[in-house]
Amino acid sequence: MKKLFCLVSLGLFLLARTASALTFNITYDSSVTNLTNAAQVESAFATAAQLFQDLYTNNATIKLTLYAGPTGPFTDGISLGRSQFILFPFSYINITNALRTHRASAADTNSVASLPATDPTGGPWYVPLAEARVLGLISLGDTNEDGEVGFATNKSYTFDPNNRTVAGKFDFIGVVEHEISEVLGRCTFDLTSAFVPYDLFRFTNNAQRSLDPNATNAYFSVDNGATALKLFYTNQFMGDVQDWKSSATPDAFDAFTSSGHLSPISTVDITALDVLGYNGPGLPAPHLAATNLINGNFQIRFVNTPGVSFTVLATTNLSVPLTNWTVLGTATESPLGQFQFIDSSATSPQRFYDVRSP
Repeated sequence: MKKLFCLVSLGLFLLARTASALTFNITYDSSVTNLTNAAQVESAFATAAQLFQDLYTNNATIKLTLYAGPTGPFTDGISLGRSQFILFPFSYINITNALRTHRASAADTNSVASLPATDPTGGPWYVPLAEARVLGLISLGDTNEDGEVGFATNKSYTFDPNNRTVAGKFDFIGVVEHEISEVLGRCTFDLTSAFVPYDLFRFTNNAQRSLDPNATNAYFSVDNGATALKLFYTNQFMGDVQDWKSSATPDAFDAFTSSGHLSPISTVDITALDVLGYNGPGLPAPHLAATNLINGNFQIRFVNTPGVSFTVLATTNLSVPLTNWTVLGTATESPLGQFQFIDSSATSPQRFYDVRSP
């Protein structure tokens, strides 16, 4: 019989969940409510918003309006998804002091430790309204709408949270998670004439912060550039330079996506909002269950946050460094929040497994 061993990555080890205080007040424009599939669209959008509510515990209500097609603030068109939000001016010192005050994780602590004492840009600096709320820079009772999200109506989508990988269809939940995160602060202005807090976490080398929108090797880091967590997209004329450069593993925060793929939230995505002031319990450690299938394969199962991507690794020797473990693949999610992976390559009588995100 194969033995099961779960080695939980430090990034996944967190205390038990507390009640979420981050909430969304969602308005659906008539362009949405008049759709023949309005109920599906609204339910899928609510599912995307719920993920952020599950992940973060800030005491704030985020007001969003969803639009379908070229209407409202998006009359000039939407290629797949778009967002719009209010920016408020603040001084560099006010912003960095707020980030320091709201640190609540190791990533927060590391990220603020390297923030320059004086403004490295000359400013001006702006903060999206939603982030200003959670950082305490603006009243929680401010009645302004935090942002608008729009999606193209000339594309085919899958709206089912339990079936997000459908040939020829875009993952609607992944698309709107991408746009909601921009409203929350995962954005940039232009890196030349004005700046936002997220710009402080761009690097091109250890201790070399990058504020050049044309830099081709800029990456996201929370430890003063020592560790590159994700590469940023590099062509400011073709996409958003605050998005990730697309890789073999699709991510909800990638600059581009294609149909037929699930675009999940990764732990790096969660960290990106974490260092912007969104604090919470994050991902719980997965508790694995396993079954020897009748065909000789080995099935691993666990329950975790819906929409997150998990990678399964294995080794037959625990003395081998984790960096040298074999990557077996990505766990599949179905139904929502329930993950499984079938290992069809296990031949040793003893094998150890690690589940991590991404």
